[in-house]
Amino acid sequence: MGATHIGAMQKIPGLELGAVCTTNERALSGDLTDVGGNLDIPGAKYDFSAVHKCREWQELVADPDLEAIDICLPTDLHAQVAIRALESGKHVLCEKPMALNTDDCSRMIRAARNAGRVLMIGQVLRFWPEYATLREAIESERFGIVRSVEFRRSAGLPDWSRWLPREERSGGAVVDLLVHDIDQAIALFGMPETVSARSLGAVDTIDAALSYTNGVEVRIKGGWLAPGEKFSMGFEMVAEHGTLRLDGTGLTFTDESGTQPVRTEEGDGYQRELAYFAECCRRNLKPDRCPPEQSAQGIALALVLKESRKREGHTLRCSA
Repeated sequence: MGATHIGAMQKIPGLELGAVCTTNERALSGDLTDVGGNLDIPGAKYDFSAVHKCREWQELVADPDLEAIDICLPTDLHAQVAIRALESGKHVLCEKPMALNTDDCSRMIRAARNAGRVLMIGQVLRFWPEYATLREAIESERFGIVRSVEFRRSAGLPDWSRWLPREERSGGAVVDLLVHDIDQAIALFGMPETVSARSLGAVDTIDAALSYTNGVEVRIKGGWLAPGEKFSMGFEMVAEHGTLRLDGTGLTFTDESGTQPVRTEEGDGYQRELAYFAECCRRNLKPDRCPPEQSAQGIALALVLKESRKREGHTLRCSA
């Protein structure tokens, strides 16, 4: 994800990469061609000759020449590094998931408030064109009143990573992968009243039902499948006048007259995310489009879903 963010940064006017931090000597040289991950985003080589190179994160956050820190570390390090960076006067963009528990999320939010700095979590779907279209359709009722939304996301077990498969470091598939869709549910409808969840039977999966007082039905399905399975994501919104669907063929709308493609705004979600964060930093504004308080709610909801799955679908109440 660090390589993905650097690639997006290069396209944003006014952003300068001042320093990088990693223990990977090849990456420190600027050669990011061997990066892995679920996304088919090719690595690249960058000129880091004028970039300060750090091998310890403590050196990075102490650098007085840096105004903002972009954290793309294992999840169990997020709170520690983010809090130290905020206390040193830096703005912080932290990759999702925010942290492994709600106490760490609260500590991060409190540190940002005390420092008067911007804290934003990289919930990139809020900036993804197709998901932005979904939000606009729901808020405007362009296709009528929404009846239900189902989010789907799955990938092979990330055995290419040394830390992701370790639940004590990543939180597992629900916290690490499906937090994208959990965040979408919160962004669109708020926290549900009750939830229930069961395993789909694969490596680390979930089939979750979220119940809301307004009657909208929300489901979240997916997780980590067998190693080697391809990454996929999508959604299906059933509304009064038809169905808005994102799958491997793109974004479409189906009604009684047939299925038609739906146009979205141009642009890359990661580039949009980083540009928005940079603008919030320049103006020292709270990131209302992606507030850390809602990212913290996402962690709380993910943990409730995991508990319901552990109890084989027992319905649990959610706190606001």
